[in-house]
Amino acid sequence: MKQSTLHTSWIGVFLILSLLLSACATGTPAQPQAENDARPLKVVATYSVLGDLVQQVAGDRVDLTVLVGPDGDPHVYEPTPRDAIALAEADLLFENGLEFETWLESLYAASQSQAKRVAVSDGVDVLLFGEHGHDAADHEHDHAEHTHDASMGVAPARLAVADGRAALVHLLDVKSGEVIATYEVASPARVYAGADGTLAYAVQMDGNRVDVIDVGVRFEPHDDHDHLVLTDPALLDFALEGTRPIHFVAHDGRIAIFYDGDGAAAVFEESIVRSGGEATRIDSGRPHHGVAVPLGDVVLISLPDPNDPEATLPVGVSVRTLDGEEIAVFDNCPRLHGEASIGHDAVAFGCADGVLIVARDGDGWSSRKIDNPTDNPNNARVGTLSYNERSGLLVGNFSREGVALFDLEVGAMTPVRLPAPMWAFTWSEHDPHEILALTIDGVLHVMDGESGELLKSLNVMNPFSLPQQGEHGALRPLMVAAGDVAYISDPDAGDVIEVNLIEMAVERRIPVGEAPFALAAFGALADPHAEEKMQDAAQETAAHDHAHGEFDPHIWMSPRNAVVMVENIRNALVAADPANADFYAANAAAYIEKLQQLDAEIRALIAEIPAERRKLVTTHEVFGYFARDYGFEVVGSALGAATTEAADPGAGQIAALVEEIRAAGVPAIFVENVGNPALMARIAEEAGVKLAPPLYTHGLGPAGSGAEDYIGMIRTNVQIIVEALR
Repeated sequence: MKQSTLHTSWIGVFLILSLLLSACATGTPAQPQAENDARPLKVVATYSVLGDLVQQVAGDRVDLTVLVGPDGDPHVYEPTPRDAIALAEADLLFENGLEFETWLESLYAASQSQAKRVAVSDGVDVLLFGEHGHDAADHEHDHAEHTHDASMGVAPARLAVADGRAALVHLLDVKSGEVIATYEVASPARVYAGADGTLAYAVQMDGNRVDVIDVGVRFEPHDDHDHLVLTDPALLDFALEGTRPIHFVAHDGRIAIFYDGDGAAAVFEESIVRSGGEATRIDSGRPHHGVAVPLGDVVLISLPDPNDPEATLPVGVSVRTLDGEEIAVFDNCPRLHGEASIGHDAVAFGCADGVLIVARDGDGWSSRKIDNPTDNPNNARVGTLSYNERSGLLVGNFSREGVALFDLEVGAMTPVRLPAPMWAFTWSEHDPHEILALTIDGVLHVMDGESGELLKSLNVMNPFSLPQQGEHGALRPLMVAAGDVAYISDPDAGDVIEVNLIEMAVERRIPVGEAPFALAAFGALADPHAEEKMQDAAQETAAHDHAHGEFDPHIWMSPRNAVVMVENIRNALVAADPANADFYAANAAAYIEKLQQLDAEIRALIAEIPAERRKLVTTHEVFGYFARDYGFEVVGSALGAATTEAADPGAGQIAALVEEIRAAGVPAIFVENVGNPALMARIAEEAGVKLAPPLYTHGLGPAGSGAEDYIGMIRTNVQIIVEALR
């Protein structure tokens, strides 16, 4: 086997090519072996792992050249004049086929090669970058970067669905439509998404408790956008107790939960949920149906009526420091109900007579009132508010008549009445200027959030009635929007209705069972520039020498995939050289049997690792297929999808990875033979874990390493992983 190891510049390549091609101008392209059986096939494989698989099938019947040799990194490889000559003379070119060898297109074109190109990834069940799915035979759910049907645009990855009658919270995988986890809680709950988009809070009014579920959603930074990665969900140990928790607010990285039975709020940085810590208790004075809103260094907490001890609703707002010191009071909001944070410096509250806006004013605080309209024969009021940071628009309900739109600059409220009584509303993430409103006739309406114009309507479910005085037990639907989709619970049918907001159509009804009620969505990017960023990133990636395509090309890290690769190699060799077909077929069959034995050996070895310790942190995002097939979680990687000599992450990325390592309880991390040992040693030291010996990933190992061939490479890797994690 010949190995090309010189690293000359492209100038040298083109100089030699020009001499080669001018000398051979009258020659003919390489012919198939059937027409030219006086010589063996001339075959090129792009990197050493692939070269070994070709050699196992082809034996001595071909003249094989491998471009990137052992311990070489195909990401940073610079083709040489010898590579161009080898391609110009080749009959067959074996390549990955998933945009792995990003320098190959230019080399192939420059060489004017006539070699038949064979993509060994054909037939492999490929992963998107970020997919680290567990095989269904080994684990009950996938670790995957979520993508939905193209017509759906952006959709969430997971939904938390609380049952309205049973003390259960289900976690739904949106892509498959399956419930992947169910958690028992103390009483029927409402669920809410936390501040960072990875935690679901199960607020149990009758159970006097709040539990927290890690929904298994992670956002890994990559250039100027995030990759979505899914991991196993879990009910966390962190919980809060208090009498009748009802109102939940997440803002500025903090959580506030108001307990009606205590008249107090628990306020905390969301980071303590995983790291440990105590919530701060801020007392309003006495029990009432209230609210607390964290706003930077203060908390705005509702003010109970001082003149009526029996009054349920508050009359205003007290501004408190996190130590509980009162620094301002605004008592001009009778029967306060509903709130919405407006940026980082103001909060709007619904009042019986309008909307109160409390805002920072220099070093102090001030308020202003937007009064109810004079044309209000039914004395409708705002009791729920929602502010859209992307559009800068504020909307509220107007009792059951419809919605109230606000001009914050002018200080005016405009009611927009709907064709039927309104039950629920929310902002659309598909268009931040659009409001979604569900009316009791089962119709979902899309409205313009500035003009109030009714843009389109869709019947999504059967009609339902408004609650009657003293009614108990009946449940009505609730709604959440995420990405380009809206989800509406249908407690009577036991379904969650998925509405495609692009097509304005019911996409599917997802069976959950029992009585699905409250909903929270996770994993849909609501960044207003997300699409633009991803397009820019894609263009930059396409132009970058060391970038990958959409799919994970590291297929060889799974022996199961290697079987498919060997079959592709066999088929191409047989087609090009039918005279040796039996030889290639026999070699392939014998080698596939070895790969199957290797697969069984790996499973036996991995059984020694406790399930909770099967977690991988590596230099480079290369173990997706291995993780999928053998039940590992890929916690993270230092360099993302490309191993380049100048791609060291910044301090922020390292800190985030260290925090993830600590949170996951990873006992060891792994450097690769083409990785950056100094970087990984630094990460291991900061995380307080051990650094395992190097794994062989992109290239075979040198003589004496035990990784000189593919099977030896995989066996060596597994032994290192098992020793480090068991």
